Amino acid sequence: MARPRALGKGLGALIPGSGSDLEQRSEYPAEVFELALADIRPSLNQPRKDFGQEGLEALADSIREHGVVQPVIVREVNDGYEIVAGERRWRAAGMAGLKKIPVRVIEADEHRVMELSLVENLQREDLSPLEAARGIRDLIERFALTQMQAAKKLGWSRVAITNKLRLLQLPEEVLQMLHKGDLTEGHARVLLSIDEEEECIHFARQCADRGVSVREMEETVRRSIKEPGPSSKRSTQTVLMPEPVLRVSERYGIEVKMTGRGGKIRVMLGGLSEGEAERLFEMIDRSGDQLFPGK
Repeated sequence: MARPRALGKGLGALIPGSGSDLEQRSEYPAEVFELALADIRPSLNQPRKDFGQEGLEALADSIREHGVVQPVIVREVNDGYEIVAGERRWRAAGMAGLKKIPVRVIEADEHRVMELSLVENLQREDLSPLEAARGIRDLIERFALTQMQAAKKLGWSRVAITNKLRLLQLPEEVLQMLHKGDLTEGHARVLLSIDEEEECIHFARQCADRGVSVREMEETVRRSIKEPGPSSKRSTQTVLMPEPVLRVSERYGIEVKMTGRGGKIRVMLGGLSEGEAERLFEMIDRSGDQLFPGK
């Protein structure tokens, strides 16, 4: 396959958000080439499924005025070139009426392309919470990573990784509301306290229809637990986690579930190693008189 025409050194990122840190890596070749858009195809491993029509149109307008100032990263394949990073720019360039686009061509096998594509997309701020959560799950599963290893690759904290992955425990209907922006990530975290799927969906719909705040949703859920209706037998078992519990859960990446009511609350912890669990109960043992006075 003939090499595309070289354009010289890399172009500066004149438009904020036009490229990611990943696309500035020193191991990438400095040479920038020009390729026909028709010779480039998107990667099947792209975690982003919704590029947002409004955002693409805005980027297309910018490209009409400034051109594509940050080259797309591609690799050579049998029938052309495949995008490693920059599919959004490639799509917007087509909308802007461009026939060619600047690229950097790298050598990478399938494994490396998947990793680069996932990391590049997860580092973008405009990824929806659902896309981010699913992208992190794919990154961990495909490359057999721990949450800590995934966090290092993304430059995130382990707690941030844990919190994103917990969102995937929500019912599919709620996840789609989160993806479309009908719910915020804050609303979704409140809903994680509800074990019953139908009840969770009910609260999510109420939130989306009425446009309630996260604080209002917390209060609504709390009241429903204290004053259950006659047909809410299972929902009475849900306990909205107090703020200190949420802080500990988020700070240390511990999964916490609280169920029950009255004086009989059941607390379930997940994500602890054997050593961490042992140390926890050693601390409880030492502080038992303060924690359980009168027992």
